[in-house]
Amino acid sequence: MNTYNPALYAIKNRGFDIKIRLNENQDEIERWIAQKQNLEIIGFNPLSLLGLIIIAEQYGENWRQIDTGNLYDEILEQDY
Repeated sequence: MNTYNPALYAIKNRGFDIKIRLNENQDEIERWIAQKQNLEIIGFNPLSLLGLIIIAEQYGENWRQIDTGNLYDEILEQDY
């Protein structure tokens, strides 16, 4: 959690407004929401929110079309 404030600061510096959505009991944060113009990005915490914002800024709406290979599986298959 000690990286949440720097992440939130970076999000604000990118021009996003930040909101939270609480759970049904209103006692826990369910989602973090960043909004800028017509773009809304939702994450589970400030770090994931910042990561999604960076992906959106770098790749735009076509982020699913970027050929990244399957780095996730490649990393999991590495010998340690």
